[in-house]
Amino acid sequence: MPAEQQDEEQQLREARERVERMVGRYVERGRYVLNPDPVTVEHVTAGLTRNLVTHGRWYCPCREVLGDPGKDRKNICPCPQHHADIARDGVCECGIFVSEEYAEAHPAAAQDPTIR
Repeated sequence: MPAEQQDEEQQLREARERVERMVGRYVERGRYVLNPDPVTVEHVTAGLTRNLVTHGRWYCPCREVLGDPGKDRKNICPCPQHHADIARDGVCECGIFVSEEYAEAHPAAAQDPTIR
């Protein structure tokens, strides 16, 4: 494997670990839990990782990155609007964070052993 490809893979692994640590710390400290759907968690985590590598920040993958730091700042995960989303829908727009009530309403997925 070429050294450049190894460097890219290492960068992706490190970015993924940073995103997973951030998400884990947020859930540990916060009032929300991870979505009980492991596919949603995987897709959002992959998007956050991609944005971290591409843009240097873990911008919510459900929102467009405009390239304007002032405007994009409001889309760094967890974004300020996720509180309103969860209060209204039980789940944030990208789907990674949910209320405990939402998670309890999806018990089959919550018992899936693939969820971190």
